[in-house]
Amino acid sequence: MYKKFKKNKKKLQRYAHEIIPGLSGLLGKRPEMYLPGGNWPTYYKKAKGINIWGIDGKKYLDFTMVGIGTSVLGYADKDINAAAFKAIKSGTMTTLNPPEDVELAEELLKIHPWAGSVKYARTGGESMSIAIRLSRAFTGKDKILFCGYHGWQDWYLSANLKSKKKLDGHLLPGLEPLGVPKGLAGTMIPFRFNNMEDFEK
Repeated sequence: MYKKFKKNKKKLQRYAHEIIPGLSGLLGKRPEMYLPGGNWPTYYKKAKGINIWGIDGKKYLDFTMVGIGTSVLGYADKDINAAAFKAIKSGTMTTLNPPEDVELAEELLKIHPWAGSVKYARTGGESMSIAIRLSRAFTGKDKILFCGYHGWQDWYLSANLKSKKKLDGHLLPGLEPLGVPKGLAGTMIPFRFNNMEDFEK
């Protein structure tokens, strides 16, 4: 079916919804966030700088999140690509660690000397889970106040265990805490951004 629809953005998007829940695992890549009704480009053919070409060949300027915020220098940056190709040629995802981990840690500690050490994570959701666990380990407390959208992990969705509307003001309403352990109820307390009264309450 993919081959049949791969050049028709609306048909491919409709088909994708049938076999991929939400169309994408990343909230920021869901077309409904930008333009409902199958009119958002959704799939790309190539990208360079701030330009991105849809599967229909149309050229767009990407003023959304440019790769979910990862492509701060734009898509297909020459220097970044050269470094990536060099790394790929030396082997990827081995059992051992690359020595550049140490070099990057040194650079990060020069920028942020207060940190004391560096912990790497693969995703934003994983880094938030690490931050939550470290906070609880350091303070010895279970309850955490937070603001904003931070993924779909158990710790985050547990805010909706007592009331399914707790997270409504944090980007996406109606998040169901299905499968989240009931024991986490009351441990995550959201407050509205820049609202001191809400925070104090």
